[in-house]
Amino acid sequence: MATGTFSGKGKRVRIYVDEGQLYRHKPIPVAILAFLRKEGAAGATVFRGIEGFGGSGEIHTSRLVDINQRLPLVIDWIDTPEQVERLLPRVKEMIRHGFITVDDTDVALFCPYPVRDVASALRAADVMSREVVSVTPEASVRQVVELLVGKSYRAIPVIKDAAPVGIITNSDLLERAGLSIRVDLLPSLDTPELHAELEHLTQGGKTAGSVMTPRPVTVDQTMPLTKVAEIMAHRRLKRLPVVDDNGAMVGMISRLDLLRTAARVFEQPQAPRRETGLAVDAPVAQSMRRDVPTVFMDTPLPEVLQAVVSTRLNRCIVVDSERRVMGKVTDAEVLERVTPALRPSALRSLIHRLPFVHPKPDETRTEKHATARIAADLMVETAITQEGSPLKEAIASILAGGHKIVAVVDAEKRLVGCLDRADVLHGLLATDGSGA
Repeated sequence: MATGTFSGKGKRVRIYVDEGQLYRHKPIPVAILAFLRKEGAAGATVFRGIEGFGGSGEIHTSRLVDINQRLPLVIDWIDTPEQVERLLPRVKEMIRHGFITVDDTDVALFCPYPVRDVASALRAADVMSREVVSVTPEASVRQVVELLVGKSYRAIPVIKDAAPVGIITNSDLLERAGLSIRVDLLPSLDTPELHAELEHLTQGGKTAGSVMTPRPVTVDQTMPLTKVAEIMAHRRLKRLPVVDDNGAMVGMISRLDLLRTAARVFEQPQAPRRETGLAVDAPVAQSMRRDVPTVFMDTPLPEVLQAVVSTRLNRCIVVDSERRVMGKVTDAEVLERVTPALRPSALRSLIHRLPFVHPKPDETRTEKHATARIAADLMVETAITQEGSPLKEAIASILAGGHKIVAVVDAEKRLVGCLDRADVLHGLLATDGSGA
């Protein structure tokens, strides 16, 4: 949840485990709370039960005189639906034996402290993710893809003798591994299509070492965040392996990690100023791009897809006749909302950035049966901010809804530009004195 008072719809996650369970040598509740706190979750509490039983059928009770008795524990976590969707898969990976429920809940009031404790000089180690999934050079490409499908991370480091020797990104898988669609779009495929894609990778017989980008750019764990941000911005990188003095990998730091950190240290009137070196108060207009791909509500599907693939954003903004923002269309919506028979052409367009055409007669015949025919059928909600707003408001919009772009409007609510995460990162490095 963002800083400030909050009320509305939320999610309650209850995690049932037993005392004595460990995750990487830490008690499971300690590990889960540390992870949730680091990722900016609203809050979680651990309750210790006095009696109960679970999947094992064994009754655990505090009434038995047994110092080794493992009592039931309940971790109660309440957050926004977006945060739960983002973090729950990682929490599930941490639990070997347990039970998790998720319920809708109404949040009557949430008043967090204005600013959480943050060190005055943040380093890479303070922000990085320590729970990193990696592979060896000998791992198959199919194993790599299976580790990425449905996950929040979009790259896997390749490790040899504890040191990162390469990194595998979406681009590597598309250009060298033979994957026909970006990893983040794979969940949009039907099950048979997904299995066919994975089988194609298996037949290719390629390994992680043969498709990785070798000698990845790394950062030292003691590097200041401003320097990390500069490297990401100038080299156009989304994530970096973090290493110790011996060159061993100790974590990964992503562009989203930096944005979340900036969001947590917004200056509040009643709180002492926190220094990160990131210009969270720099104006949005200073960083936004004006070449925004746009379509109207009644724009037909082929033109919508062409707008989506026209820039690296992989999305377009839907506007009305007065250029007021109505929503957005992403490549994921295109795949999810057209009929399977149309997908071959859609895939070709999304991968190769080609116009949406139907060279095959059967695809031409099925176009009239598409479930989505115009932009209004495809669009979803998008984040919006005003051009005079500070970057910290754009960051809050990105994080609140998991958005990758923010539409920028003028005082009359008309579209004037947009920001993606890379644009925001460049803005946070502003040195004209307008930022924090």
